[in-house]
Amino acid sequence: MLRWSGLSVPLRWVWKAETDMDDRFTGCDWFAVVSHVGLAQYELAAKELERQQYRVLAPLCRKERRHAGKTETVTKPLFDRYLFAGVHPGQSFRPIVNTRGVAFVVRGISGAPCRVPLAALRCIQARCDADGGVVDFTPAKRKARDVQWQKDQPVRIVAGPFTDFVGLFAGASKDVVRVVLDLFGRETPLALDAQDVEPVGPVLAQHAA
Repeated sequence: MLRWSGLSVPLRWVWKAETDMDDRFTGCDWFAVVSHVGLAQYELAAKELERQQYRVLAPLCRKERRHAGKTETVTKPLFDRYLFAGVHPGQSFRPIVNTRGVAFVVRGISGAPCRVPLAALRCIQARCDADGGVVDFTPAKRKARDVQWQKDQPVRIVAGPFTDFVGLFAGASKDVVRVVLDLFGRETPLALDAQDVEPVGPVLAQHAA
């Protein structure tokens, strides 16, 4: 995990950021901003910051939740209430604090606003781009990847105690995927829920190795 001021970015996002730089992050100092509660306030903060000519990264994700006995798909901030504002050289930082929708700016022990590493922002952007702009955590998204799996293809575990481990796809039946991991020098077979496994390309497999 790439950690910064309480936020965690999974290392499996890093490979894309390293090969697909987004120059919109360069030339600015970036800061983490926390919106008021609710998606509407989050989107308002992003809109108002952009109106004031700040650069903005407001990542979203798609998840399933159960409500009143029904399952529904919802869109929400990728990091609860966090968005990111880029300040141009010579541009004042102060208006951010008083922007509609903004609750506060993340600050360090000294009280100064914390700068966000560009590498972290590029990781987040790359992960959003991989799912068409909104990070998709819904089971349907993961199950749709089943057809891409091939015998001995590298796969990554995305949930449970073996999260971020890379193994080899050994087969599947219904919603169960069989994966072989190399643990302590021994091949260890695991049976996992299909939602908890995703295929990875050759570039990512080499990076993980």
